[in-house]
Amino acid sequence: MTDRRIVQNVAEVSSRPTPGSELSELQGEVLARASFGASAATFTPETAIAPVPPNLAENWLAESLAYPWPPIDAPAFLVEVLRRDTASSAIVATGMDAFGDQPWPDAQRGVFAFRHDWAEPLVERLEWQTSVVRLASGNESRQARRRIPRRLLTYKVGNARQSDALVADWLADHLGKAVWWPLPQYAVHLAQPAERGALALDVSDADWRHFGPPAAALRLTNDGVQGWQSDERWVLIIAADGWQVAQLSDVESDLLWLAEPLARAAGAGSSVMPLMWGRAVDPADLTQWVPGMVGGSATATISPAQTPDMDALDDPWLDEIPVWPDGNWRDDPAAAVAGVITRQDFSPADPWVRRDDPWPATTFQRRYLASTPEEIEVWRARLWRTQGRLESFWLPDGLAPVLWVTAEADPEDGFLRVTGGDASAFWHRPAACLIVHPDGSRQYAMTATCHLDRGGVLVLRSGLETQLPEGSRVIRLSRCHLDHDAVELYWHSPSLVEITLTARQLPEPRGNDRQTYEGE
Repeated sequence: MTDRRIVQNVAEVSSRPTPGSELSELQGEVLARASFGASAATFTPETAIAPVPPNLAENWLAESLAYPWPPIDAPAFLVEVLRRDTASSAIVATGMDAFGDQPWPDAQRGVFAFRHDWAEPLVERLEWQTSVVRLASGNESRQARRRIPRRLLTYKVGNARQSDALVADWLADHLGKAVWWPLPQYAVHLAQPAERGALALDVSDADWRHFGPPAAALRLTNDGVQGWQSDERWVLIIAADGWQVAQLSDVESDLLWLAEPLARAAGAGSSVMPLMWGRAVDPADLTQWVPGMVGGSATATISPAQTPDMDALDDPWLDEIPVWPDGNWRDDPAAAVAGVITRQDFSPADPWVRRDDPWPATTFQRRYLASTPEEIEVWRARLWRTQGRLESFWLPDGLAPVLWVTAEADPEDGFLRVTGGDASAFWHRPAACLIVHPDGSRQYAMTATCHLDRGGVLVLRSGLETQLPEGSRVIRLSRCHLDHDAVELYWHSPSLVEITLTARQLPEPRGNDRQTYEGE
């Protein structure tokens, strides 16, 4: 009779409180001090996390197996937590698909594991910062305040998945906090199924430059901006039955080597996306369609991208300024008349007015499409070289008529015999030109004015490179800056990017900035 043996002990703490219970503190302790020789075949405490109202307990604590005494032997220890369901059906069942195996705030890191809806473009925004000061000579002094642009991504959600309704809850938990954001535009897909415990993923067309470190410790050195040398690389794997996070040790074009064995199996066709640290700082724009369905956008500021390969650029240079290709016009070419006006009204009859920037303010709007990874890399390099409104470039203006060469020109000549409608009216300002030969070859030259002399004469400020045949076309180029520091890249698909730019025509250099062009 000295050894007591209990076959079964069931303890239930405040499972369904009676109406009107108002406890300032409710504490239940199950098997806190086990007696000597306690042996339980099955230990199952049941705890109600969110009991039905009325529940007015300010502090509710349940402690299971808090301070056991040896020897205690439990072959099975099961804790069941009952969570109150929401109004939307299947939300709790799919909660793990959105929050992962460890829901917030127990997870060590947050992951935005919602699929981007490619029915709308993924917007990548690059923000530079340029300081512009007007000089007494009429020119502008520009200085870069931000060498590496800020990077923002705007995701679109709402592709009819049940877990999309959890976007609002996820953003409420992670707003303003550093979490991991995927890069859907650089996603690759599994070519072969990956088993549990695999150390490599078979993918197709993986670029190591896109799978960089999730954070950047930027610093300015003699060799430029550095800070992407970390070996830490993480990816998000989204399969049909869920998602998981994995760390990479090496990246090849057809293999992604993992630093640790794969936690769960992933089928063929699963998406593998790089992860970047970022913060959601703007409120999300979400719209609920029906219970359990939601659509909208979420914007996050993520770590800056690595510097593009500048060697990929093959743009020609004219007067130490690159020449950009012409693109599709986004809208009709717009000429905006704007200026800085100083008013001093000393007389009631005739106020005195002075313009402080006497130059044209014409703007050119262009839309560029990049449909291959090589073209996308070239355009990223162009934007990094321009750095918003900092650097200049030559751009076909599209307003001046195209001129045709009527007589063969020698490289030693300083003019071209041309013909074209109202040529002198549109070619009266110093600029540059693109000369296209009948065989398709091109060359560039600096131009002065165009005047009428037996048809038309276009005066050159620089010599020609080769003999210019008759029938060549002459296209006018304008020296431009970008009219904005923020550039938005619209990713319609991982292989199609739309870039919309507005360029402002710059005045001809004057004063100390004037240069004299001499032929070779």
